[in-house]
Amino acid sequence: MLALLQFVPLSLAAITPTMVIFVTALLASDGNAKRALAVVTGRYLGLLLFGFVALFALHQLPRSPAPGRLDQHEALPAIFLIAGIALLLAAVYTIAFGQVPTEENQSGLLERFRRLNAPVLFAACLLTVFVSVRQLSLLVAGTAIIREAEVDRVAELVLLGLLCLLMIWPLLLPLGVRFGMGERGEVMLERLRIWMGTHQRGINAVVLAFFGGMLAVKGIGGL
Repeated sequence: MLALLQFVPLSLAAITPTMVIFVTALLASDGNAKRALAVVTGRYLGLLLFGFVALFALHQLPRSPAPGRLDQHEALPAIFLIAGIALLLAAVYTIAFGQVPTEENQSGLLERFRRLNAPVLFAACLLTVFVSVRQLSLLVAGTAIIREAEVDRVAELVLLGLLCLLMIWPLLLPLGVRFGMGERGEVMLERLRIWMGTHQRGINAVVLAFFGGMLAVKGIGGL
């Protein structure tokens, strides 16, 4: 239960306006939502694969101090600190150099993506997980929380599945609105897309800075 509570800040830090805008736009142009579902599924599987590898790597660390080897008590706080610093640097980069595409540029980019079929979108979203500093930092921090909980292997895998699910919840929101509200949902989604497109730079910077700071403090406290 404590691990699940610690996942909550990570799930909030996983809010990515660009991906939400992308899924929302696909839903608006694809009545059966196959491509939007392909994006969400690809993202989830990519997170799950990387999380499994990260968890496996953490299992190679000894639980108790061992001569000449890094142990878990030394490694886990360092992981939180590094993940926090990575997010803080990403926030600084967003504020200093981040640019919000114009409505015309966004429309052109989305139009090109709409021409891609579901398998291509699935593969692209799976692979882009492995080059996303935000997603990887959050996932490494999440797997460190799972390892810190010291539960059995089955429980670890269940927690990993829940962690990855919580990290894609912003993408599930448009799907829920679309299927739950029908035509009214389409109007709401269009408003959401426009609002997030206008404010995505600020949203990214605030989310990255706040939760990056939280992870850094957690890491420093454990050193």
